[in-house]
Amino acid sequence: MLTRRFKNRRARTLVQYRGRVSLVHLGGGNFLYSLPGRRFPVVGRIELWRKRNRSRALGFVALNFLFIGVMSLFSGSGTADPITDMRELRRLEEEGNIAELEARTEEIKGRIFSDAPEQTSDSGNVEIRQYRVRPGDTLSSIALRHRVPASLVAASSRIDVHSVLRVGQTLLIPDRPGLIYQFKPGDTLAAIAQHYSVRIDEVSRDNPDLASLDMIEPGTRVFLPNARIPIPPPQWLRPVRGGRVTSGFGWRRHPMLGTRHLHTGIDIAVYHQTVTAVRDGQVIFAGWLGSYGNAIVVRHESGYKSLYAHLSRIQVRPGQFVRAGGALGISGSTGASTGPHLHFELIRNGRPINPRLQIRF
Repeated sequence: MLTRRFKNRRARTLVQYRGRVSLVHLGGGNFLYSLPGRRFPVVGRIELWRKRNRSRALGFVALNFLFIGVMSLFSGSGTADPITDMRELRRLEEEGNIAELEARTEEIKGRIFSDAPEQTSDSGNVEIRQYRVRPGDTLSSIALRHRVPASLVAASSRIDVHSVLRVGQTLLIPDRPGLIYQFKPGDTLAAIAQHYSVRIDEVSRDNPDLASLDMIEPGTRVFLPNARIPIPPPQWLRPVRGGRVTSGFGWRRHPMLGTRHLHTGIDIAVYHQTVTAVRDGQVIFAGWLGSYGNAIVVRHESGYKSLYAHLSRIQVRPGQFVRAGGALGISGSTGASTGPHLHFELIRNGRPINPRLQIRF
């Protein structure tokens, strides 16, 4: 916003955080700042040559650096600045350096795919949280937010995994993957442990309040760590309707560089069609991704992520929850592309897998 508004002035950005907080040096003792406002950003100017503005300016600069430092601690010091990444990718694209652009893009994509894994604590008393359903919540969005599979949230709350939630409804969510099972008359721990594929010694460790593992009273709630619900796996959907696969998963010759490389997804020949989520999930990236052009990355349960690249339009934002079949954007030919198509990838625990293992194309 600032660079567009003052594009005829030679300025240097000193501080910028996600386009919301920024400090720009206009030259000499003149500075321009922006802060989030209730409806519109607050933009102001500080002139250090005026004595009454000096202390105010120094305080503002100190607060900016303190704010950026605190946010960097929460976002992780090992993550590069996305603004710097964007500028570098644009520079490589303008220079026509396709090889370097591809390498830098893959490095940034690897950081996106290797975020923190789902929480899997080994020991200690489990904490059961009560969550009250709010407007717009779905079982998938709640499960993704708490990093617990939706099937375990449903089983712990004694509802069906496909149930429609009511606003104000209370769900029971453990603080790590597992199932809260309420014993019924005739149940035995051995049978329950076998049914949910858990070990009895782990149940004993995570339930220290149980007086006896052989005699558990009906109505007693027991936490089953890392339980597996014996239900059919969720269905995966195609990211676009129609279109033929023009390049599959595996080793191939690069269409621009001519070198042999691993094609980590599949290409589907479609022209400006709606691209949809293949499964419920949360958008963790939506923007320009170098040689992939406009791209979207969605995180799903069980360590899965999906990538949709070369889009002509993006219709979601990072942090947004999407349903399977929900619109993400429009296919196109942005980035390093030889024609209109959708590049689609499926990632499991940080590694690309053949999408045809889950989806029929």
